[in-house]
Amino acid sequence: MSHTLETIAKLAGVSRGTVSRVVNNQPGVRSEVREKVLRIIKETGYQPHAQARSLAGGKTENIGIVVFGHNPLFLAHHLFYEVLQGVQSFLTNYSYDLLLYSNRSVTDRQYWKRIGDRRKVDGLIIMGEYIDEAYLQYYYDRNLPYVLVGKRISERIPLFCVTSDYRQGAYEATKHLLEQGRRKIVFIRGILDTYHDNERFAGYRQALAEAGMDVDEALILHGNADKTSASDAVAAFLATDTEFDAIFAGNDLMAFGAIAALQEYGLSVPQDVAVIGYDDIQAAEHFSPPLSTVRQDKLGLGVEAARLLLQLLAGETDASIAKDVIIPNQLVIRSSSVR
Repeated sequence: MSHTLETIAKLAGVSRGTVSRVVNNQPGVRSEVREKVLRIIKETGYQPHAQARSLAGGKTENIGIVVFGHNPLFLAHHLFYEVLQGVQSFLTNYSYDLLLYSNRSVTDRQYWKRIGDRRKVDGLIIMGEYIDEAYLQYYYDRNLPYVLVGKRISERIPLFCVTSDYRQGAYEATKHLLEQGRRKIVFIRGILDTYHDNERFAGYRQALAEAGMDVDEALILHGNADKTSASDAVAAFLATDTEFDAIFAGNDLMAFGAIAALQEYGLSVPQDVAVIGYDDIQAAEHFSPPLSTVRQDKLGLGVEAARLLLQLLAGETDASIAKDVIIPNQLVIRSSSVR
């Protein structure tokens, strides 16, 4: 029988990518697993194809950037292009070039797979709201190193993530509103069941708890991380006549939508209602009124993602052990939250 990576993987009870890492003497495999694979290779007499090994060990000196989402105009997003600039600024000190993959999730549902198959890059930096774990497993099995911008959790894959300290930022934003004497604070959530939305909600809850207050579910709105959705949610909330004196929105776009709904209703910001956002996009300081917000270090996210990926490529960090790099935020106070 002529053995292949696939048959060796089946005999060893591991993935094809694990066998590839052992064959090419690359990191990211536990010692006991490596010994088992090597024993099976010896017992079967498997000989890796010389050309395949050359390709597997070759370098393209390209780093890929891929953003998974439904919006084909993702580069206009207030976070992505600044993170991309951080990646680019770090890589200028090295020999790597950037290869930007277009977002084809709607028109080409298999595009994500071909990114891993074509191997035009040495590693990937992955961003976006809609990252399926199947994508990450596929790249991992093909020994394609990657770093995620934004935290993801997997029980099966050791993930390398660079993320903002969302909980700390939301805690400081809510505490600021409490210090302004606000006690009925609406929280507008973004995309539910995502790590960053859950962490922001946890920070909001923590600040309220320290002030001896419980979360009032009537004050929790859902804005889908979108200006129009948040505006509609606040307009519907205003129609209920529920008492409130502040709004903390999970991103600046939702804060803009909230302020528009408040002003349409005849309420003044911040005299009647204090408002604070999250991200500190470029439009925040030029809004009317200038928006208080939590500033993410978007350039820093890109720099650290690139740094961590190069460490993986150089074997300077253990690829079998998940790692998170947490970037702190900064509270920026403007006139939308201060009387």
